This record gives sequence, C-alpha cells and structure tokens, in this order.
Amino acid sequence: MEPPEKRNSSQASPILATTSTRKSSDASYNDAAHTHLGGTSKRVIQVCVTAALGGFLYGFSANAMSGTLAQASFVAQFLTTPDATSRMDGLLASFLGGAFVGSIIQAPISNRWGRRQANLAAALVSVVAGILQSVSYHIAMLLVARVLCGIGAGMVIANSPVYMSEVAPPQTRGLLVGLQGVGIVTAYIACSLCALIFSFVQNAVQWRLTFIVLTVAAVGFACSVLFLPESPRWLMEKGREEQARAELERLHSTKSDPTGTLARAEATQIKAQVEAEKKLPKGYLYIFRTPHLRKRAFCSILLWVMGQGTGITAIANLIPVLMGGLGFGTTLQLGLGCAWTVAAILGCIVNVAVLDRIGRVRLLVIGGITNATILAAMTALVRYYLNTAYQPGINALVALYFIFGFAFTSTIECTSYVYGSEIWPTHLRSEGSTLAYASFFGNALAYSAPVNLALKNIGWRYYLVFVAVTVVSTAILAFYFPETKNLTLEEINAKFGDEVAIDWKDAVAAEVQAGPGVTKVS
Repeated sequence: MEPPEKRNSSQASPILATTSTRKSSDASYNDAAHTHLGGTSKRVIQVCVTAALGGFLYGFSANAMSGTLAQASFVAQFLTTPDATSRMDGLLASFLGGAFVGSIIQAPISNRWGRRQANLAAALVSVVAGILQSVSYHIAMLLVARVLCGIGAGMVIANSPVYMSEVAPPQTRGLLVGLQGVGIVTAYIACSLCALIFSFVQNAVQWRLTFIVLTVAAVGFACSVLFLPESPRWLMEKGREEQARAELERLHSTKSDPTGTLARAEATQIKAQVEAEKKLPKGYLYIFRTPHLRKRAFCSILLWVMGQGTGITAIANLIPVLMGGLGFGTTLQLGLGCAWTVAAILGCIVNVAVLDRIGRVRLLVIGGITNATILAAMTALVRYYLNTAYQPGINALVALYFIFGFAFTSTIECTSYVYGSEIWPTHLRSEGSTLAYASFFGNALAYSAPVNLALKNIGWRYYLVFVAVTVVSTAILAFYFPETKNLTLEEINAKFGDEVAIDWKDAVAAEVQAGPGVTKVS
C-alpha cells in the first residue's frame, strides 16, 4: 500500500466527496459507529488514571490542614494564642489564595511547553511546599508554605482535566475526566486516615507526619508524569502532526477498532480545527469581547459559583472541627471525618458511572436542587441543636453532613471538572481552565476564609448564604448551559456557535471509504 503522503488525487479527496453526499456520509458514519464505538482502549484508561493522580495531589494538599487542626501537637504549637481562630482561617485562606495564583500561571506554561510539562512543574512546586510545611516552626513560615502548596495544587487541578479531556474519547470522556474528582476525594480519605492514625503518636513530630506523606505523594506524581504521552491536540497545535496522529492511534485503537479508523478521523478533524483557529487572536480580552467565547467564560465562572456556593470546601475542610462542635472527642472527630470522606468517594463513583448517560447539565441541576434542600435542613438543625445535648438532633445533623457529602460528589463534583475543561477550543483551553478554576478558588476563598469567624459570630445564618447562592445559580445554569455529553471536543464548539471545520460524520465516513491504514496528511 502507498504511504499516506503519496496518495493520488482520487484517494486524497474523500472528505470533499462525503461532504457533498450527505446520505452516503451518514450511512458510512452509522456503520463505523456501530462497528467501532464499542469500547475504550486500555492505554487511554491507564493514561487517565495516572493523570488523575494530579487530582489526588490536589486533594491531599487541600485537605492536609483539615485533620492537622485537630492534632494535639499542632494545637499546642500554633493555636494556643488569642488569635487562634484567625490563624485557622488564615491557614485555609493562604492555601486557597495560592491555588488561585497557581490556576492562573499554569495556562502560559501549558500553552508554551505542553500539558505534561505543566503538571511536572506543579509537582515540583508541591515537593518544595511539602518539605517547607514539614519543617515549619513558626506560623509565618507555615503560612508561606501553605501559599506555595496552594500554587502547586492550583496548577495541577486546573491543568490535569485539560490534559485528560484532550486524550479521552468522546463516548467515555465524562467517566475518564471525572476520575480527577475520584482522585481528589480518595486523597481526602487518605488525609483523614493519616490524621486519625497519627493522632495516636505521642510526640511533637505528630502533626508533621501528614505533610511528610504529602511530600512523598508529590514526588510520586512527578515520577508518574514522566511516563505520560503529551496531549495530541497540543502536539497538533504546535505543528507536530505525525507525533499527534501516532499518539491518537495508540490511545484510541481498541479491539472493536484495531486499525484506528476513528482515531484517524479524529486526527483529521483536530487538524482542520487547529488550522482554522491558528489565525484567531488569543487572550482574556479577546475571550470577553467575543460572544461565543464570552458565553463559555460565563459558563466556566458560574459553574463554580454554584459548586462552591454549596459551601462544600468550607464544610469538607472543617468536618473534624464541626464534629467537635457537636460534642465529639478528638479521636471520634477524626474518625467521623474519615467516614465522611468514604461517603464522598461513593458519590464520586456514582457520578462518573452516570455522567456519560444522564448528561452534564442535568446532573448539575439535580445536584444544585438536592444540595440546596439538604443545606436548608442543615440550617434548621444547626440553629436548634448545635452545642446542645439533645442527641436525636445531633444525630440528625451528623447524618445530614454525610448525605450532603454524598449528594454533592454524586452530581456536581466530577461533572464540574469535566464540563469546565471540555467546552473550550484547543487554542484557548488552558485560558478557559484558568477562568473556571479562578472561579473555583475565588469562591472557595470567599466562603472558607471567614468560615470560623462566621460560624462563631452569625452561626446558623451562614448556611443561609449557601442556600441562597446555590438556588439562584442553579436556576441560571439550567437555562444557560448547553449539553455536551458524547460529543467530540470539536463538535462541542458548534454548541457555542463556532464554525466546525470538518463535521465528525464526514471525517469518519472519509476514513471508512479510504480504508484501513490510509490517512490523509496535507
């Protein structure tokens, strides 16, 4: 067979032919879809699971302070001063502030050096931050270390879903990119277990052990990144077409499509779209001046206005402290914190299992309504039973904390990571992720930074803020967000009014007609 670049003119024009004959294109596409869409390759599963370790690194970095706040040695060293409440808020806020910065600086790194290199840089920052936190002896040093830890974590949580969305096939992209959420909540479990186990250590080094584990996790993630391929879409954008096509075929060839027909069709569509976008401007001003990009920006921002508006970050970081407010001892506080994270991981498993079936927008709406209802009930229970000895009321509140964790992670958690990364065109996907995670951390900071003071000063009324924000943002989301399930990233562009250079059906039909091993390279 002739090599692809030497195909004659009768072979080199299948896309033009199929575009002019829609019935033939549809028939070929239907045959190909029936034959080839039956599975996801082991290779792409391995790649996405490995990339999801970035979610684990973020989750451990974010939650490491949660259990530490309840450790006796930590309290003795840092929280015996009159400003202890402000110090706790500062330790939470410093991480989120750093993460906000990290989510911004990852975009130029990712665009210039690649998604893989951006994650490697994030891992190295996290290693340094882990070491500094482990050896901190003054509150100022610990606060600086938490900022640096936030920068690394912000970089990895913003960049990883971009990478995963660009390597995952459309039919299981929700499941695979949603593994980021599974990684994050798995890290919450690991953090909670570390806090519980280390609470039995009778030594001043007790609280430092969690941050030593964090450092080891960061080193492990840095090593794992070295075995990942670069994003084929980034490679195509940089003109490395041969490498991009080779990576796509390795990632997307399955038992039902051993010759990589759909991978070649996807490469053709990606190349055409990248070529069409090459001359377009970039930057945040261009995004907000252009209607179809401005809509994406509003979707990315509103996504986490609703997600963080539930108060999930504030509540997750303070579960041991909240349990202490219900009268439980230190060991039981930490034990209930572990159990809460198990409920959350079960929710994540449900979320990724149904994401490609139910759809992104429907799950977000269901989650918004459900969580607002639960928060309203929690508000009433906090008002009447917090800091009381009425056991039925306390038990009901504990149960609602668990139900809330499961409800959020089964509907909103993984869905949001997927949606925020997949709605952007390739040349602006890193900037779009920055907007999504700037909203993530900005809103998390707004609700978490004052949480201890707010609960101390206005108590149950603080929960009403969560209810109000969740209800209003969910109502807007329901009517404003387009659905994206089971579409290629290029097809999603059309949902926002972009012009798609080559229709997916035409690209598939062209490859079917051209035959196995024949790819148009122009």
